[in-house]
Amino acid sequence: MREIDEADRRLQTYVRGKVSNRQDAEDIAQESWARMAAATRSDRGAVENVRSYLFRIARNLVIDHRRRAASMVEVKVDEAVMERVAEARPDPESALITRTELLRMDRIMAAMPARPREVFRLSRIEGLSFAEIGRRLGTSRQTVHEHMTRALLAIQIAAETDFDPEP
Repeated sequence: MREIDEADRRLQTYVRGKVSNRQDAEDIAQESWARMAAATRSDRGAVENVRSYLFRIARNLVIDHRRRAASMVEVKVDEAVMERVAEARPDPESALITRTELLRMDRIMAAMPARPREVFRLSRIEGLSFAEIGRRLGTSRQTVHEHMTRALLAIQIAAETDFDPEP
């Protein structure tokens, strides 16, 4: 047990010398031990020099850590530039237009016959194929295709004629 404690202390010291963040160093050391344990349990054969193998694992993990850290570059941007960046949220006018269009589409769908509406919903919203829809509804793939054609035609006509039945 004493040998393991000494090896762990040396490993911790080694990794801390390579990684500036203490928590990252502890994580790397712990992961090194976990990988060592997995390697000695596997059928790959016995590890001849356990200490050397442990430190090689740690070295490789440190290299991986540095690569990840290097890929996450922090860029300082002037506050004036940040103010000109558009917000992720839509402005109130865009939100109202989107809401209005969704309500309109809902009314168009409600005005469709039941089968074309159901086929459209299963295809476009649930992402089912025509064959899957046919199995679910107990109809042929061709019938599903015809219902989908009717649904799309109804939507196209409604869009071209500004269809907007009263709610």
